[in-house]
Amino acid sequence: MHTAIAAFLVITVLCYGLGWVVIRGRRNRDGDVFAGGRRRPLIFGPLTVALAGVIPCGAIGRANLTKELRQAGYYHRFALEEFAAMRNAIVVGWVFLIGVLIVVGTQPGDPMIGMLAVVGVLGGLMLYGLPRLILRNRAGARVQRIQYSLPDALDMITMCMTGGLPLHGALGRVSKELSTTHPDLACELRILGRQMEAGSLDGALRQFADRIDTADAQSLALLVSQTERQGGSVSAAFHEFADEVRRGRRQRAEEQGNKTTVKMLLPLVFCLAPPIYMLLLTPAIIELRSFVLQENETGGVLSPAAMTEEDVVPDVDLPDASERYSYLSFIGRGPEEDQTPSTGARRAANLPGTADSL
Repeated sequence: MHTAIAAFLVITVLCYGLGWVVIRGRRNRDGDVFAGGRRRPLIFGPLTVALAGVIPCGAIGRANLTKELRQAGYYHRFALEEFAAMRNAIVVGWVFLIGVLIVVGTQPGDPMIGMLAVVGVLGGLMLYGLPRLILRNRAGARVQRIQYSLPDALDMITMCMTGGLPLHGALGRVSKELSTTHPDLACELRILGRQMEAGSLDGALRQFADRIDTADAQSLALLVSQTERQGGSVSAAFHEFADEVRRGRRQRAEEQGNKTTVKMLLPLVFCLAPPIYMLLLTPAIIELRSFVLQENETGGVLSPAAMTEEDVVPDVDLPDASERYSYLSFIGRGPEEDQTPSTGARRAANLPGTADSL
């Protein structure tokens, strides 16, 4: 009991610490991204790189992880090492804790050892995958915010360029205006301006599209590249692209709205239809049950006393209507009366030659 309580408290503390580290984050602010040569300390100091190599990661995994870190806003050159070091430190600490619990809290042959081992494996896998899931969630949310605010930023850039500002000045002005309402896009625009100063607009937009990795960003980079090659107006291209993005967003919203009808069909059939059937059929079922119970009592039409031999219809082969009428006259009943013959009539019908004597 005490071991279970201790394990619960340790897991709670570890999860809280993991959430605090991830939420507190090492995401770069504008001052860190654009600080001229200033360096901040790593998360574990000199041990960061060593801890990052405890659990190896392939080249493809490192590339994907670096891409997700940039999408989430982690631009530090050691962001990958910091993330890997934090994740590996949590996993190693968990394994060390499980080992201590097995050595200190159990005896050889104790079945608790297997339980702790299973808990250790499952907890290690969860602690190893949880930071990556949180990172993907934050990266997706940030990319969605940037994609949502991109048309407004392009319209503002178009207005600034129409007013006489160059593209670099328009990027700087729009990034300052959006720093409070859309800080993620403002940071990306500042990075775009710095890269445009160091290279060209085409290359800067391609790097922006690679960081964001969305269809709209790729289309924007391709559109501006073609416009520059053909000698067209960049501001007009920005304005047309903003309208196209809004149009595509409206179409996607209409598509999602049309899909809602189909998605609601399954809950409607399996959740709403059974109660309706119960409301409609339950009174009839109750009435039928009451009728059956009442008529099965003494004096009822379904009671055993009512099913006597006098009420049983004999199995007489009289296919012709005239023969049947003669038979009913013989037993003393008319066609309008009950056509069930009496016992004597049945006996007479079963005697040989009776039908011939009639």
